[in-house]
Amino acid sequence: MKLSCILFLGLSTVITVAENPVLRRAVYAGPKECDEIDKVKAGDKLGMHYTGTIDESSKTGDPGSKFDSTRDRDRVYEVTIGYGEVIDGWDEGLIGLCKGAQAILVIPPDKAYGAKGAGDIIPGDATLRFDVEVVSVSKPPPVSDLFIELDVDQDGVLTVEEIHAHFRRGDPHAEMPPDLMEKDDTNQDGVVSREEFEFGGPRMPKDMCHEMLFLHSQPNTVGLAIRWICERRDSPVEPKIEERKIEGEL
Repeated sequence: MKLSCILFLGLSTVITVAENPVLRRAVYAGPKECDEIDKVKAGDKLGMHYTGTIDESSKTGDPGSKFDSTRDRDRVYEVTIGYGEVIDGWDEGLIGLCKGAQAILVIPPDKAYGAKGAGDIIPGDATLRFDVEVVSVSKPPPVSDLFIELDVDQDGVLTVEEIHAHFRRGDPHAEMPPDLMEKDDTNQDGVVSREEFEFGGPRMPKDMCHEMLFLHSQPNTVGLAIRWICERRDSPVEPKIEERKIEGEL
């Protein structure tokens, strides 16, 4: 089994980190500083090369043995970072790297495959070493303007019927949330104006919206509710998001 498949077995990102052992990273080639557009953030789609081996410090497995490499296949691996698609060691360790950077990640078991391991190639409780190269960084697409999409008659307001049509995309018998108009129709005139849509109702931080839209892209009840909350042009107050830091250096 190749790592390009088993990486998808990783759990959701864990923000709190264990004291010992720690995730370690060292950039050995390429840029260490770069413009924000070239710096890896949660939600970015990366094109990358990697070679994975059992680290010399591992208590299990054959230290130094290679279990997978995109370089051997001469094919760039593409993945979205920060949303739990991959092991925690990648979701955390790749954040902040620059396009073109080459780095070593040493990932303890609790941020890799834990006590279970992965198939026959990675034993349980193995510490892993990845030699990674960030080939490309693509930013997530901008959040679309749901108001324009739903305002079918283009009269500048959303009627109950237009809103209801949104929640019936996945199920023609679905009902819209019972308290939606109470929360979004702030002046209680029976329609939702552009101003009410953008500045009223429940809100979610932009970074969280990107993650939730990625995880719930299907037109079901949850996905459509998330679109209603998230696909607004701008939040009046953008919360500050604290960046995660790597705990150790090689």
